[in-house]
Amino acid sequence: MIRDRNNAIKEGNRISSTVTLLRFPLTVFVVFIHYNMGVRGFSLHGETYGLDAPEWFRWVTALFSDVLPRTAVPLFYIISGYLFFRGGSFDTGVYRRKLRTRASTLLVPYLLWNVIAVLVQLSHRLPFLSTVFPSAHLMEVQLTPLRLFRTFFDNYWNKGILVTPENDGMVSELPYPADGPLWYVRDLMVMVLLAPAIWWLVNRAGRWLVIVLGAIWYLRPLLFPMWGDGWGTMLLDAAFFFSWGSCYGIRGQSPLNGIHRLWPVALIYLPLAIADTMTKGWEYNILIHKAGILLGIVAIFYIATCLVEYGKCGAVASLAGSSFLVFALHTLVMDDIGKVLFTALHLTPSIGTLLLLYFIVPSLTILFCFGVYLVLRRFAPSLCRLLTGGR
Repeated sequence: MIRDRNNAIKEGNRISSTVTLLRFPLTVFVVFIHYNMGVRGFSLHGETYGLDAPEWFRWVTALFSDVLPRTAVPLFYIISGYLFFRGGSFDTGVYRRKLRTRASTLLVPYLLWNVIAVLVQLSHRLPFLSTVFPSAHLMEVQLTPLRLFRTFFDNYWNKGILVTPENDGMVSELPYPADGPLWYVRDLMVMVLLAPAIWWLVNRAGRWLVIVLGAIWYLRPLLFPMWGDGWGTMLLDAAFFFSWGSCYGIRGQSPLNGIHRLWPVALIYLPLAIADTMTKGWEYNILIHKAGILLGIVAIFYIATCLVEYGKCGAVASLAGSSFLVFALHTLVMDDIGKVLFTALHLTPSIGTLLLLYFIVPSLTILFCFGVYLVLRRFAPSLCRLLTGGR
């Protein structure tokens, strides 16, 4: 009995250390997803550069923005599902306590960061920023209850309170809130509200629930092409990966059990990632891409577990506390950092310059956000806890 308890404690510590190790690197992945210069180019003063870049440039940006980092959000969902149900006990009282906890860790920072996002966009209208944001004066404020609601939940195609020119980079086809990356938090909150149903389904169907959801997720582009990339697709992603993690938590199992037997996956993943990169634009690339996500999840868990067991995670793990602030803040400043850097250094839009910016701008953005986190933690700890959900 004592031995079993010690093994359970040891496994719990291993999972906790692995999750802590992954938080910051996965956030870095998210930052690079949102700076895919091969797709969106580099915009400055109404000009967009890089859209006619050579093929090799698009391969590089695709690998680091649309292939390797795409494991990040699924891993966040799996970890969140596992942690929500970890312990295996679940009843009305437990659910109420978890709702109260998630209100402070998810809902409060979600609302605050979306308000901040609106204020940042409004700040672009300040006179001394007119040369940096020449079209900002065209922005209109339409404050109605419906638009206010949509600002927080589906602020796309100018449905929010800020109506902007369609070519200024702030209009999205996807149902994002004002602070774009927080769509993940929004959909995670939906999963939390659905937790009783997930609990019931996992207890009735077990792993079959995950298998069926996974099959639908993988084949969705073929079975339901009309879904596109809107609400249905985003919530299906959340349901599949959150349920995957929930299955471990509800059944009292470790998501790291047997991970060392899967070491060949880590070897297979890199060639598959390269194949995904090289076939972008092909009709069936999405199937290669999704297979890469599944193998990438296993590979990252395996690598992270090895690093934890060999004690090679201290420096990265120490950055975990800043992860949520970096996650929430980066898109609000990253484009501005790129524009300031380009202008201050009097750069020319050559392909070499764009490649340099592609790696430097996300890195400077992460450093800036981390600096903001350190300042807030030192001088405004209460505000820091609100903005990071107490993480």
